[in-house]
Order: sequence, then structure tokens, then C-alpha cells
Amino acid sequence: MRVILLILVAVFLNGTLLNAQTMKAFIKAGDKAYKEKNYSVALEYYKEAMEFNDKKPELWYKYAEVARMYNAFETAELYYNRVVSNTKKGSYPLTNYWLAVIYKSTGDYEKAKKYFNRYIQGETTIKEYVEDAKHQITSCDYAMELVNEPDELKISQLNKRVNTRYSEFGPLLKGDTLYYSSFRFKNKNDENDPPRRISKVLASIRGAKGKALPRKFNDNEKLTAHTAFSKNQKRIYFTICEYENSVAIKCQLFYREKDKRKRWVVKPKKLPDSINDEASTATQPCIGYHKDTGKEILYFVSDRPGGKGGLDIWYTEVNGKKFSEPKNLEAINTEGNEVTPFFHDETQTLFFSSDHYQGMGGYDIFYAKKNASEWGEVTHTGYPLNSSYNDLYYIVNPDSTQAYFASNRLGSMYLEKTNKACCNDIYKANFVIDSTNIIEQPPMEDSLELVVDVPKIEIELEPPLKPIEPTQPKVPTKLEDFLPLALYFHNDEPDRRTRRTTTKKSYEETFFSYYSLKNEYRVEYSKPVPENDRYYAEDEIDFFFENKIKKGYDHLNLFSEILLVRLEAGERVEIFVKGFTSPRAKSDYNLSLGQRRISSVRNHFATWRAQTFKQYLDAGQLIVSERSFGETTASSAISDDLYDRRNSIYHPAAAEERRVEIVEIKRN
Repeated sequence: MRVILLILVAVFLNGTLLNAQTMKAFIKAGDKAYKEKNYSVALEYYKEAMEFNDKKPELWYKYAEVARMYNAFETAELYYNRVVSNTKKGSYPLTNYWLAVIYKSTGDYEKAKKYFNRYIQGETTIKEYVEDAKHQITSCDYAMELVNEPDELKISQLNKRVNTRYSEFGPLLKGDTLYYSSFRFKNKNDENDPPRRISKVLASIRGAKGKALPRKFNDNEKLTAHTAFSKNQKRIYFTICEYENSVAIKCQLFYREKDKRKRWVVKPKKLPDSINDEASTATQPCIGYHKDTGKEILYFVSDRPGGKGGLDIWYTEVNGKKFSEPKNLEAINTEGNEVTPFFHDETQTLFFSSDHYQGMGGYDIFYAKKNASEWGEVTHTGYPLNSSYNDLYYIVNPDSTQAYFASNRLGSMYLEKTNKACCNDIYKANFVIDSTNIIEQPPMEDSLELVVDVPKIEIELEPPLKPIEPTQPKVPTKLEDFLPLALYFHNDEPDRRTRRTTTKKSYEETFFSYYSLKNEYRVEYSKPVPENDRYYAEDEIDFFFENKIKKGYDHLNLFSEILLVRLEAGERVEIFVKGFTSPRAKSDYNLSLGQRRISSVRNHFATWRAQTFKQYLDAGQLIVSERSFGETTASSAISDDLYDRRNSIYHPAAAEERRVEIVEIKRN
């Protein structure tokens, strides 16, 4: 027997050591990918590491950091908040600053200001971040002013004839043809693991589905993108880019000319070395005609030496096949990034995007007018043309009635439904302008605007719920304002298939594992619905996860912050908690399950923010009491069929029943 025990202990220790080594390997791989700016891969490695140990604040922080860099803002917010809730103040001093950046990026300017102020008032700060936080607060005020005074224009997203779940960008309208670039294509010969995507230039004629330009215009192994036409329309400028590593891309400028049969010649011509600096990138060409000099100007973007910082806009005069020495557009550029120039000949206006000038967040669209040899003041183009996300590649038609641009704003399609990261879609803006100034244009035969018809869902399964419009309630300011505070659980969690009435898990642990299942819920709930109607079912799941599950978790943390203030003021607080379950199991099992869920909420208060409440619990100043179950019977409309997983587990109505509520507060 002793020998067997020794063997079992050895196996256990070896398994533990193996798990530790494997976890360290995933973290190391994640760190390497993060350093290479391969954020999507880093996310996966860190996620794998957390499968071995999900209780390491340093790993939560790494995961939040890389999610933020990947623009997976929901994921970043969740894990930064997890760090805040489970570590002592000052352990990760920049957390509040980065939370503020995320809230600004997602357009929650009031919350962003709150967290910027929290950082400024924190015990551990860094001077440059404090100064930036003050600047960001001013920027949030400016953004709210823009939102309160919107411009009269209609923004519409182009439909799936153009947009895909990969990035579409660089629109350029010529007559009835929309040229644009798309990242949807595969390089079949790429040896990188995973294979890297490449971009190609496409054209949509009269609203038809976009097709890649013909006659080998695009390279099948390199990235072809960004188009600009000479004034006589006989030359097209574009970029050819190559990967320097798994994600970094370096571009150079090329052009093609038409032959006698008005076809683009097969072989592209590379622009001179004075423009294509070997150590830098040169991209995003744009042609403008300066009326005061009668010269054709090629604008482009580069990080070449001699700039003001980051990416700058440069320009060169075009004289046939000769190009002047490039110059930095000093009147426009800043120490930040200025990108995607577009020169509107009719109004002599340069439009561009910048992440430095005061704006709404991310890249915003700005303009400056050309006045003889000078440039006018740089001006923001307003809201709703701009959002808190990235707004780029702005172009406008000759009579200034329509514009196209690319954005990753809310509503854009994305590659990963879990993280909602990536991608740019192409949008159209219609301006409200005095009709007497409009130049007549031939109408396009088919619109590319995204038009949503309300379909009829005809299935025998229980249909999706009617979409609910989210509301914006006031943020609670006292404990009673939260009641009832509902907290939700995945089926048979925590601790599946047991009749125990307690658990070692805190509610936070169950929340994170539950929230990570959002994509699974979307798939399972929408699977039997006709394909054209699935987005309704997916939207229901998104609404439930964001406005029920995540809102409950957020409110629990805010509730805890307010509770701490009341306890520090000397109050005695008793919290009454009540459990609810869905009808999939028998009532006696449900009773145990409900008590485990209440136990996880008790554990939240015992472990929150490095056991901050422990002294109050031990002294009896804070008491968590259980209300009698009473109403354990769920609605008869909810399926209790164990084989009908779609309606008994993944349906929002069934998920609504799996909850614990804080139902009453007593204070004295």
C-alpha cells in the first residue's frame, strides 16, 4: 500500500510540475508574440496559460494588455477590472489609466473621465501619464460636445457585396466604380504558421459584388492595396507590401499606365528610391491638383527619417515620369500619426486621419484647406462622421454630397466573435446640402448600402425573443439602488453534477468562465434558425450577455465599492441573497445548486480585493444571509427537456432563470 501511495504522489507531483512547465511555456510564447506585436496569437497563448492557472493577477494583466492592443476592448475591460477587484491598491498602478483609455475608445466618455481622475488621484502615478490623463479629460469633454451637436448626415454601412469579416479599406470612387482594398485573400504559398492573409484591390461597378482587378494587377503572394489616379486617368498609383515578420508590413509605392488598348500594363513601375526609402515604409498614395501652381502632387504616408513622429504625410511634385524630392507636410503633421490623405480638387482641401489632434478617440478625420502657399487651420469633421473608434480613408465626391470611409466602429464585422477584434468596414456618408449647389450625377443601378429587412422566422422550435432596445439607466449611487442585483450562472454551475451545498469558487470565477461561452451560446441558439435570420438570434445573446450577465458583474463590483465606504463609515450591513434555478433538474437537486450559487456570492465578499471585507465579516459588521428559495419554479414557457439543449440551456429565457439576486439590504 505504501508503494502505491508513493507512486500516486510521484505521479501527482510530476503532473503538477509538467503543468507548471507547460503554463510557463505558453506565457513565454505569449510574451514573444506580444513583443512582435502579434496580438491575436499572444491572446491565444495567454488564454492557454490561464487554462492551467486562472488565479494569477500578473497573467490577467498581461491578457488585458494584449487584448487592449488588439482592440478587443470588452475582453481588456473585463480583465483589467479583475485585476482591480483582486489586488491591493497600487499593485498595478496603470490599470485605471488603461481602463479610462478603453472607456474613451468605446465612447463611454463620462466613465473614461472618472477613471482618468482615479489614476490622477492614485497613490502611485507617472508624471507623463498624469499629464496625458488631464489632456484626455479635456478631449472627453470635447467629444461629448460633438455628440450633443451632431451634423446632419446619414451614415450607412456597405453591404456584403463589399464588406466581409476581414478588413475592407481604401475606398476610391471613380464614376460608377468603387475601388477598394480587402484583406480577405489567402497566400497559398505562405510558409508562416498560421498562413498570413494578403490584400488585393477590387472594384464594384454600379453596386455589383466587388471583384479583384483583372490581368494580374494584384500580386498573389504580396499585399496589393491603396489606389490613386492621375488627373488624366492614364496612371494608377498603388502599394505593394511584404511581411517583415508574422505581422509587421513594409510597403513601397508603384504605378501602372494604360496601353493603347486602355489596359493597365502588366508590369508595375516602382517609384524612385528618393520616395521608396529602403529603411522605411511608403504607403497610401493620393493625387491632388494644386490650382495655384497648376501642378500635380503625389501625397503619401511614411515613417521615413525627418518626420515629426510616427507616420507623417509627405508630398512630391509629379512631372511626367519624374518626381521631386519628397517633403514633409509640416503644417499638418504632429508627433502622433497622420495617415490616409485625400485631396479634394474642387475645394482644394486635404482630408486626413490623425490619432493626435483632439478628437473622439482612435483615429479621427480632419481637414485643412490649401490657400496659395499656405495651409489653413486643421479642423475636425464632426460627429457622427467620426466615432470613438478608428475612422480612416475618407474620400468625398466632386460636389461634396457623398463620402466614403473605413471604420472599425460598432456594427463593423469582425473576425473573432469572442473578442470582437478587427476589422474595418467601408461606410458611406450622405450630406444634407442645399440642392441648388448639387451637380447632377447618374444614379447607380444598385445600392451598396446595408439595408436590413425584417424577415419572418418560420421554425417549429421556440423562436428567438423579440430584440430589446438597450436603455441607459442611471448609475446606482447607494446600495439600495442596485436591488434586485441579479447575478447569472451557466447551466449546472458552479461545480457540476454534485449535491454539495457549498463551493470554493467565488462568483467572479463563475462569471469569467460563463462570459467566455458567449460565442458558444450564439452558435447553439442561432444554429437551427434560417441563415438570413441568424443575426437576430445572435443579437439576443449579445444583449443578454452584455446587459444582463456583464452588467450584473459590473454592478456587483460597484456595489462592493459603495459597501466598503459604508462599512468604513462604521455602518453594520446585512445583505440578503436569494437563489433561482431553471427547470432542467429535480427540485431537490435545484435546491442544492441554488445554495452553491449563493455560496459563490458569499465567497465574492470573502475574497474581493485581496480580502478587504474579511475584517468586517469576522467582526459581524458585514453579514450575508440567505432568503428562503420559495419561488423555485421557473416559467412554464421554458423547456425542461434535457435533450432540447437549445431551448433549455442556451435560450435567453432559460438563462434568465439561472441566477442569484441580492434582494434586500439592512443597515444600522
